[in-house]
Amino acid sequence: MVQTSDFRQGGDAQAISRIATEVYGGFRQMFDAHGWDAPGNKLMTAAPALIVNQYGSIRGFEAAHQKPSRFEGYSASDVWDRGYSVLFTSFWGWSPETWGTVGWSGDRGLTRRSNLLAQLTDPFITVCYVTSNKTYIDPALKGKIAGFYLVSHETGDRDEFTHPIHHGRDVEKWRHSLRALRAFGYLPEHRLKVTDLDPGLLARARSVSAMGEVITDPAQIKLLRDTPWMEVEVYTPASASAVDAVPWPEQTQGMVQAGPASSDGYVVAGGTQWTPRELYILKLDGNIDAYLGRSASGRVIVKVGLAASPDIRRQSFQKAMPRGAFQWKIDRTLSGCGLALCPNHGVAVRGEDAMKRHLAAHAEWLGGEFYLASGEVIEAAWQLACNAAKSSLERGNNEQ
Repeated sequence: MVQTSDFRQGGDAQAISRIATEVYGGFRQMFDAHGWDAPGNKLMTAAPALIVNQYGSIRGFEAAHQKPSRFEGYSASDVWDRGYSVLFTSFWGWSPETWGTVGWSGDRGLTRRSNLLAQLTDPFITVCYVTSNKTYIDPALKGKIAGFYLVSHETGDRDEFTHPIHHGRDVEKWRHSLRALRAFGYLPEHRLKVTDLDPGLLARARSVSAMGEVITDPAQIKLLRDTPWMEVEVYTPASASAVDAVPWPEQTQGMVQAGPASSDGYVVAGGTQWTPRELYILKLDGNIDAYLGRSASGRVIVKVGLAASPDIRRQSFQKAMPRGAFQWKIDRTLSGCGLALCPNHGVAVRGEDAMKRHLAAHAEWLGGEFYLASGEVIEAAWQLACNAAKSSLERGNNEQ
C-alpha cells in the first residue's frame, strides 16, 4: 500500500468511509464515479492512495464533499421556508462577492431604513433586480432579477460591508447600510425579467430603487422561491477571494462516468434530480498550440457535460484559471440549438454518455471530461448526444 503523510489510520479512514456511504452510496459506487479500478476486496485499502493522488490530501477530499455551513442549523434550501420578510429593490449590478450590503441614501434613506427595521424579520430576504439605465451593466443582467441576499439588522456604513474597490465610487450613496449574511444568485438560464414578477414594477422603478418595496403576495414569493438558485460568496472583511475548483479525476480511459445528480450546488423546489438539464459543450478560446505546448493540428479543446446551468459551469472553470488570454466559452447547448431540455438527470446522462463515447473513440482525451477534437468530431458527438437523450425520453426511460 502506498504510504502518504495525509492518511492516518483511524480518523481519515472513518472520513473516507463516511463520504463513500453518505455521498456515493458505498465504496464501489465511489470508485465507479471516479473511474478508479481495484479488486472488490481491496476497495477500502486502495481508496486512500487514490484519493490523495486525485485530491492532494484526505483533507482536500473532505473539503470537496463538505456541505455549506455558513449558517449552522439549516441549509440553503430552508431560506425561503422560515417565514422571513421579503424586500424587493434594484441594484446597478450584481457582485455580492464584493458588495455585502443593502443600503439607503440621504436623510430619507435613513428614515426608510429605520422604518423597515421596525417591520421586517431579522434576518430578511432582499431580492435584487438589475436596473437597465446604466450603460456599464452586463447586458445579460439588464432588467433581470439577478439574486437575493439574506440581510441582518446589523447597521453600519456602506464601506464596512463592501470591498475597498467600491469605496471611492458614488461616495454619497447608500451610506446607511445593513450587513448581508448570505447571498444567492439565480441560475443565468432561469433568471426572471422584472416584469415576470410584476408587470407594474417598472412604473414604480424609481421608488423601488431608492426605498425598496416589501413583497407579501404569496404567488410572487413562490415564483421567487421556485426559480432555481444557488448560494454564492458574499463579501465580508475576511472574505477569501479564491474560488474552489472542482477536482477532476485522473483516468486511464477517455470515458468518465457521469456523477450523481447534484443536490448541494443549487436549489429548486421538488429536488434537483428532476430539474431540466442542459447538455453542453464548452470550448477553450485562445492559442491552443501554446496551451498544449505542441501543435493541436487545427483541433480545439472542449469540455462536455450536463448541467442545469452551463454558464455557471463555465464561470466555475474560468474562475479556477489565472487571468490571461484563455477563456472558456459556451460552444453549444440544447436551448441554444433550439432543442428541448432533458427533463431530468437520468435522460441527460444518456445524452452525455453518448457524447463521451464518441469523443473517447475519435478525439484525444485530455483527462476528466476534456478532449482535443476537430470540428467534425465535435458536431458528430453533439448529434449523438441529442439523439440519445431523445431516444431515452421516447422510451420513457426517465429514472433519475
